Amino acid sequence: MVIAAGKSYSDLVKWMKSARPDRLDAWWLARHDFSAAVIAGIIVLGSIGIFAPARFGPYQSGFFSSGWSSYLLAGLVLLAALYPLTRLARVRRSIVRVTEPWFRALEENPAFDGALNALAACSQPLRTRFAVAWVWGPAALVVLASTGAFATAYFVVDAVLARFVVGWGQPLYAAAFALSSLLVFRAAATRTSTWRLAASVYREVSEGGFEG
Repeated sequence: MVIAAGKSYSDLVKWMKSARPDRLDAWWLARHDFSAAVIAGIIVLGSIGIFAPARFGPYQSGFFSSGWSSYLLAGLVLLAALYPLTRLARVRRSIVRVTEPWFRALEENPAFDGALNALAACSQPLRTRFAVAWVWGPAALVVLASTGAFATAYFVVDAVLARFVVGWGQPLYAAAFALSSLLVFRAAATRTSTWRLAASVYREVSEGGFEG
């Protein structure tokens, strides 16, 4: 029984690997995700800096209360906002792709049936192992990497509000968070390329009454 379950898990991993894009450029994917996260961070944190600059330090509170730096920050936020605004269809498609596996089975994926049957034949501990390695683990890495990207955006916004009168530590921290975020996105890239399939298969097995 244990040997059979182990073979099923081995088959499952093979199915998941077969679902990876033929030419996966992990570094390109990492740079893309990092850039998108930094842009989102600038939009969110920059908006806070415009309306409540005191949240970033000893600045005057109130809308546009930091003088020309507030206007510069507003320009930066508007510039960052152009990216999603000019790609609304792509943003919507990305949101749909992330949420879709939790609402329907991705049966159009050639590896879906094989992965589903292999996971269904696994014991419950192996199903949990799959969930951690292929579903929740990659998702946690993306959250961690996004946090680093937002930290980078925070230091950028704070530097603008401070009119770039900052110590050497600030750009160093920003660079460190940026590098760590990029590396974590890179570490997650391979698994995130098959995350939709993994999430869909796991949901089907978890909610389909398959005995482990």
